[in-house]
Amino acid sequence: MADLTALLEREASAEIDAILSEARSRASEIVAQAEAEAESLKATRARAAAGQSEATLVRARSAAQLQATALTLRAQHEAVESVFEATSERLAALAADAKAYEPVLTTLLQEAVAALGADAVGEVQVAAKDVALATKIAKASGLDVSVTAGPVSGGVRVMTTHGSSVENTLGARLDAVRGELASSVARTLFAADPSEA
Repeated sequence: MADLTALLEREASAEIDAILSEARSRASEIVAQAEAEAESLKATRARAAAGQSEATLVRARSAAQLQATALTLRAQHEAVESVFEATSERLAALAADAKAYEPVLTTLLQEAVAALGADAVGEVQVAAKDVALATKIAKASGLDVSVTAGPVSGGVRVMTTHGSSVENTLGARLDAVRGELASSVARTLFAADPSEA
């Protein structure tokens, strides 16, 4: 009986050793698989974090570029506007200088009369300060019309006998070419190389 007990103990011990060996082997496989999955997950998260970081950087660069572009456009707009303001001031100064303004007013009046036809002209309106000068120019041009003060600055408004009118002022002419000139002014002001202007 002792032999049987010893034999059973040996077999049980061998069975236990086999089970333990298999359990250790399986545990090693599970640990190795878990470590591999952890490394894979870690690498995936690192790639995702790097991708998010890159995407955030791209967004930040895009936002910065948009802001820089907006600031540049605003600066260009303000510079172009200042050129037109300076031009308006110079035109106002020209209109204030009777000697320099006389040939300009003569041309503006003659153009407006030509657009309507001399026979159709009923009245000429100018700024109050220009009535005497415009009267002199009208007489020199052979126009026998009334010259009155009106809501006109830096030019003339010629009224027909039928109620229509033509306004020919320095400000209106500047406004008429403003869009066309704005791009040329911007190009001149902001050319990287002065020869590009």
